[in-house]
Amino acid sequence: MDYSRYQVEDFVTDAFFIKWVKSPGEEHHAFWNAWLSKHPDARARVEEARQIVLLLDIKEDAPPDGKFLEIWERINREAAGAGEHRIPTEPAIRKHLMLTWSYRIAASLLFVALFAGSYYYYSHRTIIVVTAYGESRTLFLPDSTKVTLNSNSRLRYSVADFSNRKRAVSLQGEAFFAVLHKRNHQNFLVHTGQLHIEVLGTKFDVNSRRGKTRVVLQEGKVRLDLESEGKTAVIMKPGDLVEFAKSDKAPVKKTVDPDNYLSWKDNRLVFSSTSLIEIAQMLEDNYGYKVIFENEEIAKRKFTGSSSSENLEELFQKLSLVFDVTIQRESNTLIIQYTKENPKQLSPS
Repeated sequence: MDYSRYQVEDFVTDAFFIKWVKSPGEEHHAFWNAWLSKHPDARARVEEARQIVLLLDIKEDAPPDGKFLEIWERINREAAGAGEHRIPTEPAIRKHLMLTWSYRIAASLLFVALFAGSYYYYSHRTIIVVTAYGESRTLFLPDSTKVTLNSNSRLRYSVADFSNRKRAVSLQGEAFFAVLHKRNHQNFLVHTGQLHIEVLGTKFDVNSRRGKTRVVLQEGKVRLDLESEGKTAVIMKPGDLVEFAKSDKAPVKKTVDPDNYLSWKDNRLVFSSTSLIEIAQMLEDNYGYKVIFENEEIAKRKFTGSSSSENLEELFQKLSLVFDVTIQRESNTLIIQYTKENPKQLSPS
């Protein structure tokens, strides 16, 4: 089967594809993952077809034509057996066949109508992807751009915009974008509450929380257009970090190690001279905790280190040891306090 020639409607009617979408086995995952790796240009078509299959609730075990006729004939035999047995005449057989084909044609037309309607609905709808606290998710946009969405984040885009060659998304929260470069040099836009981020083909992280937007560029080139009037656009190069809020007079730009800001994609939390108040804000934004410091001095302490983003207990243990504090959990509230009345004056580590 040459799937490389398949269009959306071909995938939607392919039994092997439907099986993969609806109730896949290991062989289905192995085949389609390998095939998509060799044909990355088909990801958008495959994702669109997958959404339509789910929308239509197409059954992967629908009987083939021959089986359909066999079932139909058995139904007729059983129905005839309940009454007087008659030998069908030629006109009756012809009428029966005409009815059978009429039903099949009607069913086919109904499927086409449902497919067309659902395709129109899907291609013109707005997609909103939301992640919960402690959850991250990877998805592909219609142009095959790869997006990794961090915890407690929201991505919004219009399928029709991508069809009309306008690549634009809106973001609340944090996401990493691996933007696919287009031959026609079509730009890719990310809108936050403070910035319009314009790129061609590049890899970058956007964090839009608490009224601020932070952009970290890993590869390529990015142009930031500030929503505030009279602000000059900012051009970024790899390794640049730009942070801006509407209340700021100008964006803050500095050089950083991008890996420290992208580690969350690999389920790691990396801190480099990060204050405990900043760590507390991350815990609130990404995991839904409310953090209380019983001593303001604790919040100013700075921490350098790393831990798993999937096991916060590891982070809590490290903070407790380094700063001689206890972290008490009450439901979704964290209370951080010194373990002794006269805390040790530990240098930040």
